[in-house]
Amino acid sequence: MCWMTSAVRLHAANERRLQYRLAWWLAFCGLLLCCGAARGAGIDDSPPTLASSRDMLKLLGVLDRLDSISDDADFPPQGDELLWRMLYAVRRFSLLDLHRWKQDVSPEKVERDPGQMRGAVVAWRGSVTRVTVEELPAEAAERFDLPRYYRCELAIAEGSPPVVVYSLAVPRAWHIDGPLHARAEVRGLLVRLTASERSPVVVARRLAWYPETVLGDLDMDVGLFDELSPRPEWTDDDRECFYQLLAAAGRAGARQLARAVPKNGRNAPVTPLFNRPDQQRGRLVELTGTARQAVRVRVDDADIVARFGIDHYYEMEIFTDDSQGNPLTFCVRELPKGFPEGGKITEPVRVAGFFFKKWGYRQSEAAQGMPGGKQLAPLLIGRKPVWLETPPADQRFANGVFLVLFVVLTIVLWLVVLRLSRSDSKFHKQVAQRFTPPPTGSLNEIGLEDHGGPFMLSPHQSAATKEWVRVWKSAGPRLAEIERRELREMTEADRRRAIHAVLTLLPVWTDAPATSGLVEQQKWFRKFMSRNHPS
Repeated sequence: MCWMTSAVRLHAANERRLQYRLAWWLAFCGLLLCCGAARGAGIDDSPPTLASSRDMLKLLGVLDRLDSISDDADFPPQGDELLWRMLYAVRRFSLLDLHRWKQDVSPEKVERDPGQMRGAVVAWRGSVTRVTVEELPAEAAERFDLPRYYRCELAIAEGSPPVVVYSLAVPRAWHIDGPLHARAEVRGLLVRLTASERSPVVVARRLAWYPETVLGDLDMDVGLFDELSPRPEWTDDDRECFYQLLAAAGRAGARQLARAVPKNGRNAPVTPLFNRPDQQRGRLVELTGTARQAVRVRVDDADIVARFGIDHYYEMEIFTDDSQGNPLTFCVRELPKGFPEGGKITEPVRVAGFFFKKWGYRQSEAAQGMPGGKQLAPLLIGRKPVWLETPPADQRFANGVFLVLFVVLTIVLWLVVLRLSRSDSKFHKQVAQRFTPPPTGSLNEIGLEDHGGPFMLSPHQSAATKEWVRVWKSAGPRLAEIERRELREMTEADRRRAIHAVLTLLPVWTDAPATSGLVEQQKWFRKFMSRNHPS
């Protein structure tokens, strides 16, 4: 009987569970039907579309109070919460919102019609000349989550009052309450004009700092390095600095970064990049090594594509001679034409880039044999590597053959010159030994007349030569006188005939001799040697 009672109770409990499930399903189906009916009736439950910065301020509940203030009163008045609300509101604006809602207006235009420009996004460049820290009361700081903010004076045009900027953050390197001259840009919300100098008042998330460096000239906000996370993982704090640095590298010329690298940065040792990364941020170096990975990384973030035009970049792993088998990660905007991609390449490269941070990465296919799943490596950002291409195998073989032939030919020529120089030296020694006078004698004792030779004259030849010289001495002056007289008595026709006769002889004079005379010289040398060495 007991077991029958228990069975009845179990059956009743199962029926109740089934009823509950059925009730839930009916409620869910009713909700779906209600949503479908609402859509069919044209009810739009999507969030409102924001077309301007004023729409955003209205959504945040700040616009009405902003439009109610007067430009004739001091700003901010003591205890007024409008500035704090504006600083709180500007944090709700994304960087993409500030980019797409930016208006191209000058401070002069704002001064002419300040009421119409309130709440508009403006972007102005100039020089920050002063920065002060403003503290909030404890209760307001807790309510707005704003312990402090900064009042900056941005000089845009010489002779005009500076723009007053209230910013949530400034670079750490700026001097607070001291002399300052920093090239900067503000992108924020226009509040109003000051009552005294009629200068614009702007609230902004931060002031972009463009120092007088390579990065500053490339419009990189160097102050973003202050916000990098000390953790090796990729965080949201690193995102803006990374893409701004990547965009700045893309704005550089083809060889601009390589030319701008300082002497201590060319083929710099990589040890400081591994061991002291916090001191290397933003440093420009040029490294030479072997790329073992080059992969294309697609950028899907819509705001990055819209603001910087970056839809992809390339990530490379480079090993240098002193990296001890540890890779350095280079992110570049583009690769050389024909450069191979993938995780199993071996290509010599030279690349210039800026140090970003030390980050943890997962090993590539080329380093899978190393222990551990993740490693720490320096991350650098550049524009484009220089591909140190190696010649193909057939070209290397041809170059080697040419080099070997050149070396062999050089050795052969050297041996020929050496042999000829030794023969000339031997001949000179023999001649000098043969015709050297004895220490106590004279040249007459050598007997040159007896030996003869091409430069020796016999007694008969010597007498004939002396007679020829004597006759020429007496006949020479007379012949010269006859020549001068004939020249004086020549007519114009005689001169023409003489010139024609001379010109007809030129082909005979210009004919090249049949021999150089060396053959005759060698004949005389052999004759001379046979007489002195009858053997």
